[in-house]
Amino acid sequence: MEELTNHLLNFKYPRNHVRKNILNEGDKFYHGFVLGKIYSWAHKDASVTGRRIQDHRRNSCEKYKKIYELASSVADFEFTTIQFNKNYQCKKHIDKNNAGISRIIGYGDYEGGELLIYYDGEHEPPTAIDIKNNFFEFDGSKYYHETAPFTGERHTLVYFTLN
Repeated sequence: MEELTNHLLNFKYPRNHVRKNILNEGDKFYHGFVLGKIYSWAHKDASVTGRRIQDHRRNSCEKYKKIYELASSVADFEFTTIQFNKNYQCKKHIDKNNAGISRIIGYGDYEGGELLIYYDGEHEPPTAIDIKNNFFEFDGSKYYHETAPFTGERHTLVYFTLN
């Protein structure tokens, strides 16, 4: 786990403009990326249209292969996809491409940043879960969730099965 933490802290995350459902008002991007099986509209063959599943591990450059390998090595459960996030307090949302249980873990030198899950409804008080260096299982496709405010450098990895 220490090797993964060091790798995450030194990794240059790209800007992600795609996941608008987690962006706070006024934000145009966050730093994050997804590896593993993903939905894609793009295809090399222009005659192929529509959404399809693409394995985003094989087509990635070496730096992404290495971080995927390290992130996979700490997981003793099945998953198809890993979402990597850096220093972002995502807004309340429900995951639309996850099937069942997701597992999340936080890395870095930060305070706060709990996972807030709305088990009793979107407008009821949330349950705060400390995910720093600890995996936590929840159904992100069923319950609203968001990130509590935090200070410091916070990286999260969300492991899930593509719907």
